[in-house]
Amino acid sequence: MVSKLETTETSSDKKRRKTSSTNAADNSTSTAKASKEDIYLNTIAFEEQEASRRSSANDASLFHDTCDELRTIFADIAKLKSENSDEALRSKIAEKRIEGSLAFVLLKKLNRLDKVRIREGRDALHKEKLRVDSNRLQLQNLLYEAEHLRREVQRCYLFKSQDEEIELVPVAEFYEKAPVSVSRPEITKTDEHARRIARLEWELQQRKELDVHLKELQTLKEAVEKDIVFKTERLDSLAPRLRDLLVATRPLQEALEMPIEKGWKIQKTVRLLPQPLYLLYANVTAYGEACDNYVSTTIQGDEEEAKQMVIIANEYEPGSRSDVDSGSNSRDRVDSDNDENEHEIDRGTKKRHHRNLTKTNLDEQRREKLFKPHPLSVTITIRAKECPQALSTNSRPLNPALSLTFSYLPNMQVVAMNCTLIDLSLSGIAAGDVLSVDTVLNEVFPGDKGEETPNPRINYQLQQLSIEVNEFANLLKERSLGKPFLWAQKLCGLDYTLRNPRSRSLTMDLPDNNTIHETVPSIIRLVRSRWESRLKLYKQIHDLESKMIDTSINDERGHPIRISSTVLQWSSISFEDYVSSGVANVFIDDAVATASDLYFRAIVIRNSAKLESYICVPCRYPEASPLWSFSLNWNGKHTASSNSSLREMEYWCNSLSAMDYSNDILPMQLKRAMSCLDIYLETEGPYYTPAEFTQDKTFVKPFRGRTRSQPFRIAPNGSSCLFTQI
Repeated sequence: MVSKLETTETSSDKKRRKTSSTNAADNSTSTAKASKEDIYLNTIAFEEQEASRRSSANDASLFHDTCDELRTIFADIAKLKSENSDEALRSKIAEKRIEGSLAFVLLKKLNRLDKVRIREGRDALHKEKLRVDSNRLQLQNLLYEAEHLRREVQRCYLFKSQDEEIELVPVAEFYEKAPVSVSRPEITKTDEHARRIARLEWELQQRKELDVHLKELQTLKEAVEKDIVFKTERLDSLAPRLRDLLVATRPLQEALEMPIEKGWKIQKTVRLLPQPLYLLYANVTAYGEACDNYVSTTIQGDEEEAKQMVIIANEYEPGSRSDVDSGSNSRDRVDSDNDENEHEIDRGTKKRHHRNLTKTNLDEQRREKLFKPHPLSVTITIRAKECPQALSTNSRPLNPALSLTFSYLPNMQVVAMNCTLIDLSLSGIAAGDVLSVDTVLNEVFPGDKGEETPNPRINYQLQQLSIEVNEFANLLKERSLGKPFLWAQKLCGLDYTLRNPRSRSLTMDLPDNNTIHETVPSIIRLVRSRWESRLKLYKQIHDLESKMIDTSINDERGHPIRISSTVLQWSSISFEDYVSSGVANVFIDDAVATASDLYFRAIVIRNSAKLESYICVPCRYPEASPLWSFSLNWNGKHTASSNSSLREMEYWCNSLSAMDYSNDILPMQLKRAMSCLDIYLETEGPYYTPAEFTQDKTFVKPFRGRTRSQPFRIAPNGSSCLFTQI
């Protein structure tokens, strides 16, 4: 079958082969000179021409027919082989093999033609893309030129003369103080242009007089500057002498404890800080003095104990004689302990019990030593620049502040941060959860909840004490040390790296000053932003919980619209209650709502209808807006999964951005939810008997489209507002 197809389809090819063969015989000399590369290129060009002439559909049909023929040939060969192998069968098998080889050759040709077509299509697509990109670039250039010309024309329209920018004296003062030769009242009072010129002349005379006076003052200033330079040089010559005097009298100052420099006591305490806390104190203090007056730093703790630690650290430096002696003594003690343990084993079970108690005490001591913080800690107080009205009282002169206490654990080389509230008295259950010290700084950076170990060596230290890694944060909290946030480590200049890959020994490196100077302002600004946004959120929730916000009017578009429904309750709920409600599965499945977020429930009623709103306020508010989910109890229970109108209500409430309405995002969303409930009941109510709700709102169409969407959106209508579809 393949030979027949080839003879029918390539008859012209055979003719060309014959002519080419005759031409090759006649021109044998020129053919010998032809290179293999030319033959390859000619073959490619021929196949491209043939691919463009042939039909792809016919080739596909030919491909399937050839495959069927191959299957038939294979089956025939297998059948012939299964029979007795005589000479006739062998000749038939050989013929079948030849036919199969020819079919394979045809398949290879069809494959090459298909590849050529694909390549040509890809090249054509690439050329078309280049043409579209070129046209788009030309369009952008033309738009840019048009915008540039428009700005130039606008600048020409806004051109003003230089004399218009000169601030001239008032007209009454001009006629009062200017001489008659300049003011010329008989002319200027009737001619505005002449009056303008006269006022400019008077201004010129005044400025010339001021210029002369300025030169006199500059001469006096230069004389004063020379005197200041002379006195400065004299004072600078005294500085080295005073410095030497201070160095010489330092032992006397320490003995008498009478510091003569400002901040002597603070500087003496600063010297006792460990290096991470020293970097924190120095950089944050400098930042507060230079950029933010509402940031202050203090040092707390036992100075005497810190001095003892410094003395011990200096005595037991690596390589010192005392260190060698202590090492030999420790080895002797270990040997003696081993001997005692061997004797105790021989004595019986009583000593075994004593040995177990000793091991338990040693583990407890090792645990206490591992979690023992440095005696000194650094406290950063970040005071809010603006105090919300709900938090400000006449008796509180200062704005609320967030106090961050940083403690350093030397044995684990990690910094823990504990925060407290200053000058702030919380009221309300739901509002109090917003400013909880345990969660107020969670995820200042994405994913940083302060529950993981920032230093990898801590994992091995905890394993030696049979402590789970998950218990690390709880152990710090039990000791009132706070959480080991990653941004706290960066703020203290801690960077954990593997210095020696062969030994895999973990070490602590301190970054350079440039990196710290770039990190400190950004972290302080993020913490301040989180603190001030939480204060605004606290005010909103406090007002909603106390029902201090007027929810009877919706003035979103500037024209008040009465709300018929009322707020029954605003309360806080747990994450488990939020999950069990079953109305926010979309947010939970997409990990938009997590256990670290804040959750509330608002109940809105109107007659027999009750709308339960489940609100998720993300931990990174206001970068992420609150999410509302609804459950309506009226003529059955309706949720967004079963009712398209509630899906539209959720979309309309969640479309507000917290970045644009950070001061009143929750009240605006609540009013939207209440307005949507009124619209839903007033449009759906007439279809139920008895009619419980009457139309109170103004809207064009109660339903529109095949989805029967309802008019939840408030749109301006001249001097009033009406409701339209979203």
